[in-house]
Amino acid sequence: MTHRPPSIVGVFSSADGGFEVSWAVDTFFPDSDEPEKVFIDLNGMAFKELDGDEDSVEVLLTVINALASPAVTVSVSFWWAGPPAEELQSSEVVPVSTGAVNGNAGVFPAMRPIVTLVGVQPRTANNPSSITIGWRTNNHNDGNIFWGPASAPRSFVRNIRPANASVTSGTFTTDRPLTANTQYFFTVEVRNTLHSPQWLATTVVARSATESVAVVRTSSLRQFLQQSGRPVTSSLAAVVGPSRSLRALILG
Repeated sequence: MTHRPPSIVGVFSSADGGFEVSWAVDTFFPDSDEPEKVFIDLNGMAFKELDGDEDSVEVLLTVINALASPAVTVSVSFWWAGPPAEELQSSEVVPVSTGAVNGNAGVFPAMRPIVTLVGVQPRTANNPSSITIGWRTNNHNDGNIFWGPASAPRSFVRNIRPANASVTSGTFTTDRPLTANTQYFFTVEVRNTLHSPQWLATTVVARSATESVAVVRTSSLRQFLQQSGRPVTSSLAAVVGPSRSLRALILG
């Protein structure tokens, strides 16, 4: 087995205004070893020590506020006793979500969005890979979802202005091609313009599905066919088509 740094699956908002961080053993390679301990740092300061089988941690709003920083660097470290002892770390910088704003008296403001991960879909023969998030707020009359990779986190936008006041939640599925095993940022912003022109925003991070040459194995081919709605008894010639490439079929 080989020691590799953790794969940060995502950072999502929690009901109290904080966020939850989730991670996994890197499955890009099939021989990645489970850690014995997991250490969590926030902006370079120790926050939590967890058992190796833990895969998430919640950071409360009070902790985030105490950092007094416009962004929080979340670091997840895997540790093995050895000998020799080894520690490997992955980090993600998360913008601190904006909170309440002052506005017109007598008008109920929108609530800062709570954003969660609905699902990560790997590529199939019928559909591209995708990430779906869910969002919830209240009393908003305007809103947007900005998303993109870390290098350009606001590359794309989807307006979520409600048709009526009863619409306070929804889901969004990426509608552009995704790069495999890549972190994508999603910023959901809302406002009630009768209360204030200022936006209330929450930014979360999610990782797209892993796809690599290593997945071209019998078990993965079976899973790929099942996810694509094709019979697992199909002949390879019928599956791969004119390209005659199993790798091209699975990896695109």
